[in-house]
Amino acid sequence: MLSLSRPAAAQYYGQYAIDTTQIFNYVDQMPSLPSGGGNLALVKAVQQQVKLPIEVREGRTEGRVFVRVVVGVSGVARQATVVQSLSPACDAAALAAVKRMPRLRPGLYQGQPVAVLLSVPVMFLSPRHVYAATEVSRQAQFPGGDAALEQYLQKNRATPAEVKQRDLKGRVVVRFVLKPDGRPGAVEVINSLCPSCDDEALRLVRNFPRWQPALGYDDQPVSVYQTLNIWFSPPPPPAGTPPPVPDHQVYSQVEQMPTLPGHSGPDALQSALAELISYPERTPNGTGQVSFVVEPDGRVTRPVMLQSIGSEIDEAVLAAALRLPRFEPGRHNGQAVAVRLAVPVVIDIR
Repeated sequence: MLSLSRPAAAQYYGQYAIDTTQIFNYVDQMPSLPSGGGNLALVKAVQQQVKLPIEVREGRTEGRVFVRVVVGVSGVARQATVVQSLSPACDAAALAAVKRMPRLRPGLYQGQPVAVLLSVPVMFLSPRHVYAATEVSRQAQFPGGDAALEQYLQKNRATPAEVKQRDLKGRVVVRFVLKPDGRPGAVEVINSLCPSCDDEALRLVRNFPRWQPALGYDDQPVSVYQTLNIWFSPPPPPAGTPPPVPDHQVYSQVEQMPTLPGHSGPDALQSALAELISYPERTPNGTGQVSFVVEPDGRVTRPVMLQSIGSEIDEAVLAAALRLPRFEPGRHNGQAVAVRLAVPVVIDIR
């Protein structure tokens, strides 16, 4: 905030006897508002005096001006000068705001009032500016706090079928604008997990109740960027269902490969899978390959597209793989084992 925010041993220009005519950089107790509140309160007091030039209100200029000012032994600011400029209009507005600053408690050195040099930042942001979390004086808050936000997500989050199909675990990171009235605005995914997970995360954010909005340094509600992690994981299997075999114990080739009862021939598995696919509208023709694990009890788990055809048809193929009937499991050394199969998929709709 203020460039002179930390107390330190007194430093001043020139080697003079200590008296109230010298200007100090750092003192035991820095100047402050009579009501207290530290540096943040002082910056806010200055910001409340700012009159935005038209170029800022129209969004043509944004940034900050640093004004250096001497706070005398009486607590009155004097000798204000711009040390970091933004534009002539903003510089003039910053100087005017600092000069309208209320009388302060003077700085103290060894218990005596002294003149202190301060450098004060003055922000110039348009009414349409979307603030970063570090630019506000009070953060936005979900009604009821973080615990209530987690409860909202737990209650309203639906687990997409793709999470179950692919045994996905992870997070979708969403960034959204929270408006001054506490409602969510523009929202985007900045870290994807899967298409249906992303859609569900966006739905959750768009349906948020109104938040307590963020406040700028003038204590007025402002738009602010918020970032949220939304986690997804597959539901637990039904009671009595053995857990999937760990990947490092899954075979790719065994003495007796899995077979599908009632289906024989080299293309039997490919045909059985094709019969179960629910084709979406405008399905493209193409060739792909799906892989899945046949567990020791014959269940199909962990389907994944080794060669994609298209996002919508890929999801339909993965769902079809999970609807395959139970296999006769693969066997190695006479024992039922988990085996990963790869099946070609040919889409040829005429």
